[in-house]
Amino acid sequence: MASPGSSNKRKRRRPAFSCTACRRRKVRCDRANPCRQCVTQNNASACTYEQNRNSFANRETAPPTSSETNYQRQHVFQERNGGQPSHTPHASSQQAASTSGQIRGMVSKTRVFGQGHWMNIFSLTEGLPTLQPLMGLYDIIIRNTSHGPLDAIADKMAQCKRLARSIKSQRPSRSSLPTQIHQSLPSPDVILELAQLYFATFESCYRILRKNPFMAHCQTYLNNHESADTCIVLQILLVVSIAGPLHQDANVRINAASKAAMWIYTAQTWLSAPLEKSRLTLGGIQLHCLLLLARQVNQVGADLIWISTGSLMRIAMQMGLHQDPNCLSEMDPTEKGLRRRLWYTILELNLQSSLDSGILPMIATGDWNTEPPSDHNLDAEPEIGEREESAAHKSMNLQPILSSSIPLRLHASRLINDLREEPPYEEVLEVGKELASACRDISLTLDQLDSASPLDQFASSFCTHLIRRFTLCLHYKFAIKAKINPLYSHSRKAGVEAALDIISLVEDNLYGRVLRCGGGMFRDIVTRAAILIFSEASPDPEAESSSLAKRRDYARQGTLLRDARCVA
Repeated sequence: MASPGSSNKRKRRRPAFSCTACRRRKVRCDRANPCRQCVTQNNASACTYEQNRNSFANRETAPPTSSETNYQRQHVFQERNGGQPSHTPHASSQQAASTSGQIRGMVSKTRVFGQGHWMNIFSLTEGLPTLQPLMGLYDIIIRNTSHGPLDAIADKMAQCKRLARSIKSQRPSRSSLPTQIHQSLPSPDVILELAQLYFATFESCYRILRKNPFMAHCQTYLNNHESADTCIVLQILLVVSIAGPLHQDANVRINAASKAAMWIYTAQTWLSAPLEKSRLTLGGIQLHCLLLLARQVNQVGADLIWISTGSLMRIAMQMGLHQDPNCLSEMDPTEKGLRRRLWYTILELNLQSSLDSGILPMIATGDWNTEPPSDHNLDAEPEIGEREESAAHKSMNLQPILSSSIPLRLHASRLINDLREEPPYEEVLEVGKELASACRDISLTLDQLDSASPLDQFASSFCTHLIRRFTLCLHYKFAIKAKINPLYSHSRKAGVEAALDIISLVEDNLYGRVLRCGGGMFRDIVTRAAILIFSEASPDPEAESSSLAKRRDYARQGTLLRDARCVA
């Protein structure tokens, strides 16, 4: 009869030689440092081994887990990947703890899974005695090179995996871009000029791309477009379509406008491909953001941006962008900064599209803990092997000052678009007061950054538009009511001032082009602002009709009439 001590938990018969990432993904590991599986999955920095690997003298020493060694491993991977940092979140090697600063879930490849996902089952059941036989059988078949009597089963499973990869490679979404797409682009010099224009203008508020790597990708593509990655090619197409209206040459503007719809539809088709988890990368997120901006600049489905922004928001949350990188697995500081920039760009797109569609925003304050982006420029130092462009224009970074008002503007958007009940006017006044304070802070910052450069003026106009339109929308309804109810006179004054500020942006030569030809948020002038100005300039039949009052009204309406003619 067995003694009481023999009823203890069954221990693992042999140590695990595979890295923790391969064990979690249930794939064969070659036990290198880093292993080939982790390098293939852009996951070299997470290739770590358990300490029991040291128990056998004939095995190589387990790699240390210090941050310095992890950084060196990441650097080795970057050299293998053409010198570019990984654009995918690193897979977590173990279940994230519930301690402060970490998520309650796990990171696998490019996605983040909460406790409801089945992949968390393996971490929760490790060490249970009743499941040890099943886990041992799994280890024998999947994780080892020598399977003994189970070789036939392991070979059959490997054959199934190869067949699955072959089937996926034949999907239409994996095919190359049509040849006419490459032929439709302008000359190389124009492409580089438009890329510089984009970074000096729109990138000031929507921080989507890193300038130095993108310009290097552009040069590589121009030298040999056949070897370029499809995602990079589509990013170049969208950047050209976004910056096209800003080029000084009218022929370039006309050419870009005539082909923008084709480029946008091509990018939309590629992103919308079903069953493609390979799109869940930071490059895919960047492409999606560029697509939404290009649709508004070129009026291609601009009225439906809110729907597409919802898809982008869900993809970003599935990839864990709403969680601060410090709460996830180890990654390069540059990647941390890029993830924060992309998340707050997505929040900004969500806010603006919510205002245009008249629907509540798809996220609430408290649904994310990602830290705001810093003022530090990710491209402040030129990368190795890249020449410095001393004459290039240094773009402004206005995202930090915009991100500070996102919670306030989320609240304002909910008040504006609430379909169930009218917001109390006292709350409207309170939120309007806070919005006015935020606008003053941004205005002071822009005054300090004042520059005579047309590109800097564009950035300033873009930032002003993004914040001032919330004041206009918040007070718009009450400003119209103020014609018959003097209790709303404050909204009348605040709404007209916001409308005048937005209309004055037409005087900006570059930004005025976008306002005149764009859709979505760029239609504020022909929708809200113009109507409010013309309403204010129209005579009030019930107002005092003395000659002195008429003179005062005429003098006050002089500015309004000038702006009205500008709109016309």
